[in-house]
Amino acid sequence: SGINAEYGIKLVWFNPDGTVGGDMEVFTKGHVFPFSKMLTFYRKENLILEASYSNHIHHTQTVIGRFEIGPIKPAEDGSSTKVKVKVKVDIHGILTVESAHTVTKVQVPVEEEKKEEKKDTKKTDKKEGEKMETEEGVENGVKEETKSKRK
Repeated sequence: SGINAEYGIKLVWFNPDGTVGGDMEVFTKGHVFPFSKMLTFYRKENLILEASYSNHIHHTQTVIGRFEIGPIKPAEDGSSTKVKVKVKVDIHGILTVESAHTVTKVQVPVEEEKKEEKKDTKKTDKKEGEKMETEEGVENGVKEETKSKRK
């Protein structure tokens, strides 16, 4: 069981030129905490997040904090890098950016020896008719794997 929040929290993220790139209410008023959320962004440069209260509070300062996540660089092909950010409201109602990491896809060639072993162990039952053999996750002799780097 947890405690219900008396306020909501929204995050705003910024473009490299300082303009607002988007916003989202990540924790609504009445949300039970402690609670964590994993957010995914696609970026070519550092990520700047600003957290603030999403509903009226009895205080002049509504901004909770500003967080910069980086360094973030474009992927090798020039595309955006996938950035996973974990935000948490702890037992005391305090928002933190608990972790952030980038996810990079790396193509690794499949070893010929392993491919031959797989083919040798496969069986087909001729009584049931012709069967086609396939290898999942292999395309054009290249297996795609996901590798994660912590920042």
